[in-house]
Amino acid sequence: MWFFDVRGGPNPGTTAVADLGQARLHYVTKRDGEVIKPYASGVQTYADVALLARYVANRRLVFVTHGYNVTMRDGLNALSGVRQFLSLDESYLVIGVLWPGEGGTPLNYITEHHDAIAAGKRLAELVDTHCGAAAEVNFISHSLGGRVGLECLKTVKRRFREVCLTAPAVNADAFAKRYKGVEAKAERISILASKADKILMLAYPPGNFAATFTGEIDAPLTAALGRTGAKPRPANVSNYQIPSTFLWLDPAVDRNFDHMDYYPGQTMRTSPAVTLPAPIDRNNARPAQAARNNLWPLMTHALPNWPA
Repeated sequence: MWFFDVRGGPNPGTTAVADLGQARLHYVTKRDGEVIKPYASGVQTYADVALLARYVANRRLVFVTHGYNVTMRDGLNALSGVRQFLSLDESYLVIGVLWPGEGGTPLNYITEHHDAIAAGKRLAELVDTHCGAAAEVNFISHSLGGRVGLECLKTVKRRFREVCLTAPAVNADAFAKRYKGVEAKAERISILASKADKILMLAYPPGNFAATFTGEIDAPLTAALGRTGAKPRPANVSNYQIPSTFLWLDPAVDRNFDHMDYYPGQTMRTSPAVTLPAPIDRNNARPAQAARNNLWPLMTHALPNWPA
């Protein structure tokens, strides 16, 4: 699996977003389920990102990125877990996007959206410069990585097919304000949200309020896109609410689909080595199964008919 790494600064890079000329590619040759360690055997690093152009011709690209406060090691393993769980055929090329969303303390979040914005612009530059021969481009994100994706759409020249934002730590009114009109850059944008997401319910509003002092944040006390979906919602943006409740009152649903339950292996609680059966009932699917059930149809043109 390929990884596009824009983590600039000291090795392994956690302090700034690198220019495209200083960005790197990593290629992981380890088998699915094996833990990936940065700069260890099985991880080959290339200094010239133009190398990616050799592999994208006629492929359906799927860029997938992590959220805030994710180490490089956890990013490598979480994103490879997504690739494994999607089980896409050879027409697809899944590329992980590593950006410096690693915060030493919660206070780092106040300025971290700047890195997400810069990383999105860098990804757009990569797509426009080196991915022109790709058959299509898709994007999947988690949490603050949603801002990476939306910023990429705002800047990129070519149109994306599917954009899937899971638990996006972005304001629910984003499509009416900062990202107004970006939906025209994608065939479809899907928002996967959970009302049981405690981080987006309890920490997102005050964190956003603090971030207003560094700029770029609209309506600081607005609910998160990853809890309520888009409000207002453009025509080609779909809100998919994971059946769950913070109050744990309904035994018929997954009662605790929290912020870190979208990507298999994200916190290594669900090992990428575990092969789960394809879920049948999405209402009762456990977290890793539910995430796969939501992401796989998006990438295979078979989106379930959920309420918009």
